[in-house]
Order: sequence, then C-alpha cells, then structure tokens
Amino acid sequence: MTIILALLGIALLCLAGGVELWWNATARQRQRVAARHTEARLAPTPAATGTPSGIVTPASQAQATRAAPASAAVAKLPGWRAALRRAQLPDRPATIILIATPGVLLALACGMRMHSFVFALLGLVLYAIGAAVLLRRRMERQQRQLLRQLPDFLENMVRLAGIGNSLSMAFQTATQQVPPPLRPLLENALLYTRGGMDLDRALQQASRPYKLAAMETLSVVLGTSLRIGGRSDQILQRMSDFLRDVEQVQQELAATTSETRLSAWVIGLLPPVTALGMALFSPDFFRPMVELPAGHALLWVALALEGLGAFLLYRLAKSL
Repeated sequence: MTIILALLGIALLCLAGGVELWWNATARQRQRVAARHTEARLAPTPAATGTPSGIVTPASQAQATRAAPASAAVAKLPGWRAALRRAQLPDRPATIILIATPGVLLALACGMRMHSFVFALLGLVLYAIGAAVLLRRRMERQQRQLLRQLPDFLENMVRLAGIGNSLSMAFQTATQQVPPPLRPLLENALLYTRGGMDLDRALQQASRPYKLAAMETLSVVLGTSLRIGGRSDQILQRMSDFLRDVEQVQQELAATTSETRLSAWVIGLLPPVTALGMALFSPDFFRPMVELPAGHALLWVALALEGLGAFLLYRLAKSL
C-alpha cells in the first residue's frame, strides 16, 4: 500500500507538471511565431543597406562579430536562471540549494517520525507547492513593478525626443533616470548595443528572461521607428497611456477576485497540511491511517475529495 501511494504521489506530480506545460504551450508558441514574424519584417534588406546581396563587407562582418557574444550569452541562459532572475533572486546554483534544503529536511523529518515514505513524499510535495507559490508571487510582483515603471520611462523618452534628441539617445538618457528593477534590464539592453546589436533586438534579448509582452511591443516600436521613421513619440505616448489603463484594470480585477483566490488556497491546502501536522506532532495517533485497511480507505476517499474540491475551486476562480 505504501508503494502504491508513493507511486500515486509521483504520478500526481508528473500530471501537475504536464498540465502546467500544456497550459503554457499555446502562449509560448504564439510568442515564438510573433518573434519570428517581427524579426523577418524588421530585418534590413540588402537594398535598404546599400550592400549587394551575397557580399560581406568588413563593417558588416565586424558588426556580426561584436553582436555574436551578446546574443550567445542570452541564448545559453538556462530556464532556472531566468526563473530566479524573474523572482529577483541571485541566479546561482547556491540559490537552488538554499531553496531545496528545507524541503529535504522536512521530508526526512516526516519519514523518520512516521516511518513511512508516503509522508516523506507528502512533506516534500507540500513544501514544493509552497515554494512554487512564493516564487510565483515574487515573479508577479516584479512584473508589476516593471510595468508600473515603464510608462514613466516612455514619457521621459517622449520628452527627450520632443526636444530634438534621437530615439537611441533618448533611450540611453532616460535609462539613467529609472530606478530598479527596470534600470538593470535597460542597462543590459544598452550593453548589448555596445556589442553591436541594434537597439530593438538588444531590448528584446535583455527582456526575454522576464517574459513581458510590453517589452516585446516596445522593441517592435523602436525597430520600426529606427528603420522606417515616423512619429515615434506619439506611439510611445499612446503606449504609456495604454499601460496605465491596463495597470488600473489589473488592480481592480485583483481586488475583486482576491477573496476567492485566497479562499481556494486555504481550503485546498488545509487538509494535507493538517494531516502532515498530525503526523509530525502525534505519530502514534495518526499511524493507524497508514497501517489499517480502514485507514487506507479513508486516505483514498480523502484524496478523491481533495482532487474534486481542488477542481471545483479552480473552476470557480477561473469563472470570475
């Protein structure tokens, strides 16, 4: 029975990971298609650059050589490092070890108290859920901070461009007046431009770990303005106003659904956390649940009800 419950717990973890990947697959596919389409439209043609097709000039070769290290550095960024950077944590292996160590200790304590691998796995799963929720909240908080600072940055660019500065110079000057966490992102983009990248591609590469659609839109606007021209200040001003409206709507939505989302988390995590606490502080009282057939039946019923309740709460939260 213990082995069956352990395999069932592992299967649930795999199922949760598969559902998460399936939910994000469509969004990732749309982002890749949009990025390829944007790069294809913004790529300079030989006619526009005045260079015949098939001829590599020393200047273009030097620019490609300078741009290669910056592009390769971003392309080789692992997913876990990008996730830690979005959560405002040091993107080092030591951070992963510090996050995982309490979970391993909790699993060992649960297994030693109950002499059961199932409760060790339960403790590890609950800690992983809690750590994932905290990391997700840190990511969302940083994204809100970035989106909150972006309209002021765009308006500053509009003012600088309105007094005669070029778009690149306005971008560089406005970056020096932006506080963190937006300033390191923009400074990384400027660093890539010094390596030979165009400004729009540098901004797209620097903002890729943060997964912000607003930065993708800004890179398209900058690329179009640098290559084609036009009233970029009006576009940036409208984009700034739109971002402010989106932020206000998101705050209203979060205030409206906060009670339901918090209730869903509390009700969903209360039964397993209570069972884990009983197993840790009173193992003799809880041991019949894993040793007697009646306890096994109760655990199966509790697992089924927990899954049904989680599904219903998820549907309720998504319907708002």
